[in-house]
Amino acid sequence: MHLALPRPQPGVEGDGSLSDRLCGLLERRGRPLQVGHIAAQLLRLRRCPPRLQRQLVAELVEGDARLAWLGHDLVGLAPDRWHDARLDQARFCVVDLETTGGSPGRARVTEIGAVRVSGLRIEERFTTLVDPGWPIPQHITALTGIDDAMVQGSPPIERALEDFVHFAGDDVLVAHNAPFDLRFLNYERRRLAGRYFTQPWLDTLVLSRRLLAGRVGRHDLATLAEWAGTATRPCHRALPDAEATAELLVCLAGLLFERGEDTLARAVAVGAPRGPRHAYKLALAEDLPASPGVYLMRDAGGTVLYVGKAVNLRRRVRSYFGPAGPHGRLVGRALERLEAIDHEICGSDFEALLRESELLRELRPACNHRGVGPVGRYLRLTGGPSSRLYATARPRSDGATYFGPVRSDRVLRDGLSALHRLYRLRRCHPLCAPGAPRHQLHAGPGVCGGPCSGADPEACAAEVAEVGRLLEGDAAALGRLAARIAAGAADGRLDPQDEGDRGLVGALLALLAALARSRRALGAPAVLVERAAGEGAATVFFVARGQVVHREVVRGRAWRRAARRGLARIAEANGRPPGPLPAGALDAALIVADRLRERRGEPGAASLAPGGDPEVALETIGRAIAAGAPPAATP
Repeated sequence: MHLALPRPQPGVEGDGSLSDRLCGLLERRGRPLQVGHIAAQLLRLRRCPPRLQRQLVAELVEGDARLAWLGHDLVGLAPDRWHDARLDQARFCVVDLETTGGSPGRARVTEIGAVRVSGLRIEERFTTLVDPGWPIPQHITALTGIDDAMVQGSPPIERALEDFVHFAGDDVLVAHNAPFDLRFLNYERRRLAGRYFTQPWLDTLVLSRRLLAGRVGRHDLATLAEWAGTATRPCHRALPDAEATAELLVCLAGLLFERGEDTLARAVAVGAPRGPRHAYKLALAEDLPASPGVYLMRDAGGTVLYVGKAVNLRRRVRSYFGPAGPHGRLVGRALERLEAIDHEICGSDFEALLRESELLRELRPACNHRGVGPVGRYLRLTGGPSSRLYATARPRSDGATYFGPVRSDRVLRDGLSALHRLYRLRRCHPLCAPGAPRHQLHAGPGVCGGPCSGADPEACAAEVAEVGRLLEGDAAALGRLAARIAAGAADGRLDPQDEGDRGLVGALLALLAALARSRRALGAPAVLVERAAGEGAATVFFVARGQVVHREVVRGRAWRRAARRGLARIAEANGRPPGPLPAGALDAALIVADRLRERRGEPGAASLAPGGDPEVALETIGRAIAAGAPPAATP
């Protein structure tokens, strides 16, 4: 099926056809690109189903000999004679590794074996033991037969990998369950040389599942070698396993010929390792700890692209490169430019949430969406019958009442408009003198409700007071709001049939909900006890006015002095003039409020009476620490 590709948008860089521009993009990036990245950057398809993205990109790739599929969803510049290179004339490097475990960084390579296949014949072999630099586990020795004595005097991975890179050249790499070998090879090559293996890969496991479905019971290498009748049988040693894989590749190539897939390009399209975008960058996650914390994705210049938090840093970051499915556009952009990942270990998920919020506000990474938007504005309500209600960027100590902050400008603007429709509030210039006819407005939705329009000052003052109660969350005022909306629909101030007017009412309700969240964040003083990094340690968070004003890590019985310091910080915070939350503190305050609500009634979380007896508060903190800390952190 032919699909019409979108026309280039005016102002987009580059001249010529879409194929020309794609070739230019690949040359500038210097590496293959994923389908999703091409669809977003070149075709400007930001929200397009992955299947349709691939169909559209395929129109370009399969219509231009300069382009090639270098993986299932990986497009690159075609190597020389890529499209007309027959499978029975291509060169492959079939590789197998033996390691001390299954996880790069935590395990090391002990043996590399490789076979060059040219014209579907085995021509050259490469093999070397590798000194891993630490003892080989007994269960690995039992499996492979490789022990510490065998690798003694063997080259380290630095020399062995350099020799393998020279042997492999630019050949298409082949392995059985290729992602395993690819993870180790890319981890070590990036660690040692800052590079990756980005040439095309073939996975005989993928090929066998596609070509032998229903013909073999299992697709492990031993079963497939028996099916293919290979001269060399796998034995968990690198070179014999690579030779068996090479013989299996030749048999599977015969099945590809039977299906008409007789070119190297088609073989790679059928048998490339499935799934993850940017899979070769999985090496960046291998050294991360399995601990709570925050991670920072950086580009080649060190600029932070994305900040996230995780209960298990290693598992979370690895998920970006695994088969969990496509990520959002901004995360995809970060993964495309990603060159390094930094991390900070935190004692708990709660501490990681707080640290993430701090970093988002401080760094404002380009590829984060949540937590980097506007910090929020406030509603300012002045007193008296000539009171005005309007939005302002920051509260001041001027006698006015401030409500907020509210992050969404649209909700603030439309909610404010709805309030002016429903309540008689002054809307004209603040210098307008009462009774000045030049400031009177015509009747209708925009009429000024202040005394300058002839309204009764006492009635205006009552309206102002009612609006203040509504914005403070008074339950009675919220109940009267429904009647006022009905009255506004009856007298023409609001048109129930008008989509814009319905939107204003919805924005008003959203505004009231946002104000309720801000008030909830300004809860009573409290203490939270969370586990900390280190045996028998706990972090005690002291909360006042919606913010963590102090934190201490306590161990064993040494908590009283820390608790007194925390209580002093709470008293200091409560002694400041009352007012709304600082706009930049809203995210952290909501995190704290949510955590307190989640743990209400649980050990390790306790509210403190404002202005209460410090000794009573100290006892409360002691009970919270005793109940919420690890066993070794008892008072």
